[in-house]
Amino acid sequence: MKLKDKVALVTGGGRGIGKAIALAYAREGARLAICARTAPEIGETEKEIKALGVECLGLVCDVSLEEPVHKLVETLQEHFGRMDVLVNNAGVMTRPVPIAELEVKKWDYTMAVNLRGPFLVTKAVLPVMMRQKSGAIINVSSSIGRVAYPNFGAYAASKWGIEGFTQTLAAEVRSYNIRVNSVEPGYVATKLTGYRGTNPESVTEVFVYLAADDSEGVTGKMLSSSGWKREIKS
Repeated sequence: MKLKDKVALVTGGGRGIGKAIALAYAREGARLAICARTAPEIGETEKEIKALGVECLGLVCDVSLEEPVHKLVETLQEHFGRMDVLVNNAGVMTRPVPIAELEVKKWDYTMAVNLRGPFLVTKAVLPVMMRQKSGAIINVSSSIGRVAYPNFGAYAASKWGIEGFTQTLAAEVRSYNIRVNSVEPGYVATKLTGYRGTNPESVTEVFVYLAADDSEGVTGKMLSSSGWKREIKS
């Protein structure tokens, strides 16, 4: 079991890619914490994980808000006593429109969840990992964060921001033995894609690898779910 006794927090863990990652981690022996804004989805996923005989704490949290994030991490620290893996998965995408027609409130909403959220959760978790002198942070990115697509201005900017955030953080915390990487999962069947694309369970292998000790020394990488084995060698 590649993640035996590791404590992992997966944001946006109630459905889609986040749920698939959480279940994959559970099968590898991790102790799980999952959060999202939707209580029924978090509750159902928590039940599924516990049915595997794995410890899981499901909590409602809006990652774009500072105080709830602080309370979330405090609760997890009190419960688990450590934090080994953070997956910043929570994300949103509004209806595609040209930048000239993009409403400011939709721009702000996208940035709040997709970029401010990972910053807030990471900032709250970092002191725990820095004291441990160990940890793995995995940011869920997108091909739209690496190649320009018309009409996805807000989403693209948030994911390009995630790439810059990943690279900068990796350089800052390398001396603490904390690995920071991003994953481009591809076109996956989730609510964001109208449930078109590949099965979420098919992209979890790279997330397990980056959370496990097998990836020791791998940091600052931008990996895809399809070509990651080749990319870690480059």
